[in-house]
Amino acid sequence: MVIAKNLMHEQITILRDSSLSDAIKKLLYYNISRLIVRKDLKPVGILTEKDIGDFLFKDTSASSLEQIPIDKIMKQIIFIDGTASVQECARTMISKGISSLVVGTSEKAEGILTKTDIVANYAESHVGENKVVQIKNPGYVSVSTESPLSEAIQKMLENNISRIIVTNQNKKPIGIITFRDFFGITLQLASQIDVTESAVLSGQMRKGFLSDVGFGGISLARDIMTRKILSVSPDDDLSYACKLMITNQINGLAVVDKEGNTGIISKTDIVQFLT
Repeated sequence: MVIAKNLMHEQITILRDSSLSDAIKKLLYYNISRLIVRKDLKPVGILTEKDIGDFLFKDTSASSLEQIPIDKIMKQIIFIDGTASVQECARTMISKGISSLVVGTSEKAEGILTKTDIVANYAESHVGENKVVQIKNPGYVSVSTESPLSEAIQKMLENNISRIIVTNQNKKPIGIITFRDFFGITLQLASQIDVTESAVLSGQMRKGFLSDVGFGGISLARDIMTRKILSVSPDDDLSYACKLMITNQINGLAVVDKEGNTGIISKTDIVQFLT
């Protein structure tokens, strides 16, 4: 039986007294979506790109990214024993509404297990067992290519999601926007701000993403969207869909049937299927 210890990987950590700017830079450098926060060698929290995105666009303070401590944003770690089954891990993720578990204890983290690890295991170990149609999700949150960024961010915050699908004029998914895409822009804009004015302007900049007349109002979804949407058919093997996600480092696929109807299948759908 495959257990958590077989699937976990080494975690990337950050010190508790680091700033939000430090965390964003580290996420972008390693191209990851979460960091384990530690005090000395002990794991004391977890920080995800979704946590940062929620904070950045809901925070009303005028603090700069360098002035915001990550322990103000980090969340509690959910630990799991290394002998836990894949099904138990999947069940815990879904019930807690999280995307990762830390294998170990509050004294020592042995590794981290994510939805990606579970999906990768399914791709290798469950060939020919199930079809995409069994778990296709017909509904998804989206904006059009012509939608302002402010609309995209508002929908992400309202629906408590870290990514949003971008559709063309025919309502077909063609791209995706994630909080990580905003981080790069945030750092780029912040680097152009004079240090003496950074605290005030950093707050204004974040509000500008949400404003209909600021940066978020004049920039469109098509200007920032990344990753073209890959597709599968309802009759494709589910393990094939999993492999596509892992190979292309994406979190979801469009599911297009013979009539052209489109749905979405995500890593979360697959993990939930395993519960």
